[in-house]
Amino acid sequence: MLLWDVIKGVRFRQLKSLLLFLIKHPFFFISTLKATFDVLRISQKEFPNTHGFHNKANAFRHALWNIFIAKQCSLFSRKKHKIISWTKEFTDWHEDFSPNEELPRIMDLHNNCIGRELFLKILKCTDKQWVILLKKQLRDAVQIVSVDDVVNYPTQLVYIES
Repeated sequence: MLLWDVIKGVRFRQLKSLLLFLIKHPFFFISTLKATFDVLRISQKEFPNTHGFHNKANAFRHALWNIFIAKQCSLFSRKKHKIISWTKEFTDWHEDFSPNEELPRIMDLHNNCIGRELFLKILKCTDKQWVILLKKQLRDAVQIVSVDDVVNYPTQLVYIES
């Protein structure tokens, strides 16, 4: 999707809520933007033109996005709970901003959570190490077919399509 298509589709309410994030914590917001662009670049390199579907590449991208947001925000705060709270709030907002059907939405939220939990467990990794770690996690990723399946895999990445 082109940036212009995204901009054209933004409603005033969405723009207002995005600006509230900026005002709430400008350094975290800028960190989030940097993390977002970094993750899109890495995802495109690792999974060319496939990370936008409901597959393992998408699970990788969501988990990495949460890790990178938390990592970037940690440059401005040492309070892990504040960083994780921001990361969750922003990525949850994103799921509301660009809504999916229920199963893809639950999958994205789950993989976001896996990324945040990995960040809290490991904390100090280079970007390259995070990529390697998540690619290993993909080996154990589980394909789900219903919303109820997600609760059975609390520590694994999940995906819908092969």
